[in-house]
Amino acid sequence: MFNGDIGVVVATGDGLTAAIERGRTPLLVHPNALSSVQTAYAMTIHRSQGSQYRGVSIVLPDVESPLLTRQLLYTAITRAEHRVHIIGSEEAVAAAVARQVQRASGLRQELRGR
Repeated sequence: MFNGDIGVVVATGDGLTAAIERGRTPLLVHPNALSSVQTAYAMTIHRSQGSQYRGVSIVLPDVESPLLTRQLLYTAITRAEHRVHIIGSEEAVAAAVARQVQRASGLRQELRGR
């Protein structure tokens, strides 16, 4: 299994089986073999980085939220392979596209001082 894998636990004639998405043929394992798995019904965009999903639903924060940036929206959209559902106002989408992350590391000032 890999970080970001998706699966479901289903009842079968033999008890419970976890079916992990693997193309056309899912990987079937007993749930006891999944001790380090975390259940996720939803996750943050940050936590989803490095993962791909067939479809993604993005719930945008209010227009005033400092989290609503172009980089956040880009990262969320690029998690999807086929479809994206954006849940939020037209104003929130416009604000995200217009707003870039404001870095506050001080690195640029440090480099300039040398």
